[in-house]
Amino acid sequence: MKKTNSASITLYAALALAATSIHAQPTRSAPAPDFKLVGYASIDGGTTGGQGFRTNTVTTADEFRAAAGSTEPLNIFVTGTLDLGSGTVKVAANKTIIGVGSDAGFVGHVFLEDVSNIILRNLSFANPRGVGQGMGRGDGVTANAAHHVWVDHCNFGECADGQFDITHGSDFFTVSWCKFSYTNAANGHRLSMLIGNKDTLGDEDSGKLHVTLHHNWIGDLVQDRAPRVRFGQVHIFNNYYAATSNNTCIGLGILSQVLLESSYFDGIKRPWKSRSEPGQTEGRLQTNNDMIYTFGPKIQMGKTAPVDFKPAYAYRLDPARAVNDIVINNAGVGKGPFGPK
Repeated sequence: MKKTNSASITLYAALALAATSIHAQPTRSAPAPDFKLVGYASIDGGTTGGQGFRTNTVTTADEFRAAAGSTEPLNIFVTGTLDLGSGTVKVAANKTIIGVGSDAGFVGHVFLEDVSNIILRNLSFANPRGVGQGMGRGDGVTANAAHHVWVDHCNFGECADGQFDITHGSDFFTVSWCKFSYTNAANGHRLSMLIGNKDTLGDEDSGKLHVTLHHNWIGDLVQDRAPRVRFGQVHIFNNYYAATSNNTCIGLGILSQVLLESSYFDGIKRPWKSRSEPGQTEGRLQTNNDMIYTFGPKIQMGKTAPVDFKPAYAYRLDPARAVNDIVINNAGVGKGPFGPK
């Protein structure tokens, strides 16, 4: 694709006005949402979590810590909001962790380190006190050297650092139907997601960090990093970006590649921006021809360039004009077919 210039800015402004007109029209009925696993977590062996193994219901932080850290494959049902205290809770491999109802989740830090085959569904994550270990201090969820992880229908709220970071050679992630938002405007670090956390980690990150983000809602007060990418190959489709006080949605760091398809940017002033340092190989972003932008004439569009990967899985694109309604009605906790009730 051609680099953005002043003529492109004028064109995008015209598209913005057209998009606003489209948005004002009645939305056509969209297909029923498909909540099956789609994306990078579905390939190269797939992600099944604790499927077929024992179920354990937890109601306290101590019970969750013990179940999550068990070497046994498990299905863990979480009841209520559990305060994990000042320490990190590490999740062992082969776990499905599902929240019961619409108020299940964690305050504190959840850590996926050197593990695989993890499913997190219908859970809320927050870490406003900034507890945790190492680079993950203050994150809601941190993944280091983890692979085959599916995070689905979760809410990410107030955190002292990033809400969800995927780092240190992690690979084959799908993040679907989740809502990211903040409530405290005084928090100066309102960030969503890092995919690759240092420019100097090319040896461990190159060829890794395959991540799919689809049907996620980037909502109130998210400032930046939705996501911020280094080295990874990231497929974003049908995301709804509607964050007030936003600086940049997608940050393109060193050697990153982002394929962005059929997404909806609602009032966003800067959908993407290069975050590469001088002298580095810049990140690349490619869009399809089905995007909605409703920002005004002061839009700030980063340049685009073709990516050299194609997603190695089948997926269905909802039309961009319907993405806001589809995502608002179906993303986040309590919006999927979860059990037990």
